[in-house]
Amino acid sequence: CNLCFWTNLNYINFLNYGGMVMGTSMWYIQRFTSIIILAYVLFMLFSYLAKSYSENPLLWVNDISSMPIKVFTILFVVSLFTHSLLGLKAVEDDYLSKRTLGFVSLYLAQYAQIFRFIYRFFVALVIFVLTYVLMFNYIVS
Repeated sequence: CNLCFWTNLNYINFLNYGGMVMGTSMWYIQRFTSIIILAYVLFMLFSYLAKSYSENPLLWVNDISSMPIKVFTILFVVSLFTHSLLGLKAVEDDYLSKRTLGFVSLYLAQYAQIFRFIYRFFVALVIFVLTYVLMFNYIVS
């Protein structure tokens, strides 16, 4: 069946190159988020240097309260979160794999999955605690 051959071939290509496409997408997302983070930091730095916030604190409140800055700040926070998670995922993939740990010790390579689980648990715990602390401070104040 001609159709069956092409269906199977496309399925095999998807399996072989799925990781490469995902890695490339993650690379592009991380670069895009880094541009947003850099733009936000530079914008805040230049606005701080250009305006006299120390003389007139209401100027800072008005700037921060404006809708474009709120949207830019939300975009910054989402980008920072995404960028951080992708970076932590890259660290896990690069340094906690069976192959990488096998270079150090074959004994350690046997426990790669356990190390990855502990790493993921620690990352999730940090995210949970930070989210709880930030939300608690936001709700209280």
